[in-house]
Amino acid sequence: MRWASIALLCVITCAGEATAQVSHQLWGEATIDWLAADRLTYELKTEPKTNPATLDVTPQVTYAVLAWADVLAEVQLEHKADSDSTATPRVGAELHILSRLLSPHPQSQAEREKPPRRRIVVSTLLRFEESQSEWTFRDRFNVAYPLNRPKTTSDGAIYLTADSELFVPFDRAPGGDLVNQIRIRSGIGYRKDFAWRFDVLYIWDGTRHADAGPLTPKFHAIDIRVLRQF
Repeated sequence: MRWASIALLCVITCAGEATAQVSHQLWGEATIDWLAADRLTYELKTEPKTNPATLDVTPQVTYAVLAWADVLAEVQLEHKADSDSTATPRVGAELHILSRLLSPHPQSQAEREKPPRRRIVVSTLLRFEESQSEWTFRDRFNVAYPLNRPKTTSDGAIYLTADSELFVPFDRAPGGDLVNQIRIRSGIGYRKDFAWRFDVLYIWDGTRHADAGPLTPKFHAIDIRVLRQF
């Protein structure tokens, strides 16, 4: 049902893109993950973006409370060339719907990784964020599928990945629409080994500028990602 809704959304919004003022952007993402313990992970993500020129740096701490659930806390530090810097704290949880495998006594960094139980990977990332004294709830539903290996965490795996993210502001007007922004990502990735992973994604972002108004495209972006894991 969710993916049918996304497809319908794309059809509806594409018709209005010719007249809308849509930004075209190029994003980069360099992420370092340190698997500090069997359940604890520290992450540092750096994201340069164009149009406008922006640099985001996001430190994150994640703890696996269950094989299928993580809790996390992060702060996005954002600097734009034409505006003041901002800090956006977030807390939330990631639910791994088909669960993962946890090594009971990992002897190496690679054994601290949590591979999925099945070939297809399905997860939901739920976060609350505060920006300029306003709170927003974000729900990202993600699916990944390896094309040439049994799992996305297998060395040499080439995989397809896609997600949809809904933004729900807490200060919406009574009777207004629940969701005021939708972000859709899709693309392909390559996992070289435990240490390195590379993704190339297309991103579509749509926003609602008035209560009960239609979603209009805000930007298109190509996102090039590199993950280094320790």
